[in-house]
Amino acid sequence: MRRVLTAGLGVLLLAGLGGCATRFHDAAARDGGSRGKPSAGWLAGGELLPERGLGYEVIRTEGEGGLLRGTPRLVGLVRRAARSVYDRTLPPLRVGDLSATRGGVVTRHHSHRNGRDVDLLYFVRDAATDVPVISPGFIRFNREGASVDARVPLRFDVARNWRLVESVVRDHDAAVIRVFCAAWIKRLLLDHARGIGRPAAVIERLEEVLAQPGDSAPHDDHFHVRIACNPAERVRGCVDGGPLWPWLRMDWEKDDAATLDDDAVLAMMEPLPPGIEHGPPLPEGWVGALALAEVDAPEGLCVSRLRAPNDGFVCR
Repeated sequence: MRRVLTAGLGVLLLAGLGGCATRFHDAAARDGGSRGKPSAGWLAGGELLPERGLGYEVIRTEGEGGLLRGTPRLVGLVRRAARSVYDRTLPPLRVGDLSATRGGVVTRHHSHRNGRDVDLLYFVRDAATDVPVISPGFIRFNREGASVDARVPLRFDVARNWRLVESVVRDHDAAVIRVFCAAWIKRLLLDHARGIGRPAAVIERLEEVLAQPGDSAPHDDHFHVRIACNPAERVRGCVDGGPLWPWLRMDWEKDDAATLDDDAVLAMMEPLPPGIEHGPPLPEGWVGALALAEVDAPEGLCVSRLRAPNDGFVCR
């Protein structure tokens, strides 16, 4: 005799459904991947950014409420970028938030929800002496590169900040799609690059990637870096939240979804953390778009479509 389970897929995923849900979770979590949008997603198997490394330090530890989890590519980008500007005689790069342990909503940010965003504080100089000093925090800078309302007047270190963003944008392994900063900060950086004779192709790339966000404060106190989804993440529901630039398309095409093998299908069905919704609500009266049917057969559980409210399910 067949026994039928009529719970909808959305309910099953949120509730966990015992062993099957664990299997779905494990299949995806091994990838350490990003899911959903930067402003409405979550993080599977996030990697921890150490509190200190060569050329950088975080501004808040996890114990102090810092968000230090990201995809392995994002964590790798931070460490490589810090090394690219490292000088033992100069202050380190200060790193702000990435994402929470499993992503999701965080109080300090509209985005930073799926492990692909990180805040990097600007390098600064003492305004009186022009000596590089460690950034005391999120210090705002005006159109001339002077600090706004800082206890000790500071200057925007345009040369070192340029080296940082050039390294970030040219990091092919990370696939950076946006570096958010205020429009006047972008102008200071590009004017400096032209003044020191950087190649036109490099300047053009930075002109595309550097951008003032349209839905938040202008980011005159830090760089907000965002990386692209990779193809394996996209097939599991990752959404970039920005353009995929021509120089990235050879390896990062948006439409190069991987073959939907068993692991990929299971990964897309992984359970979501509490409080995360997956897609729009179903029409009134529907149990779900899919359901799991339990049968007395060697196959165990199988998936069958729900055609209308109160329909039965057939395991084929």
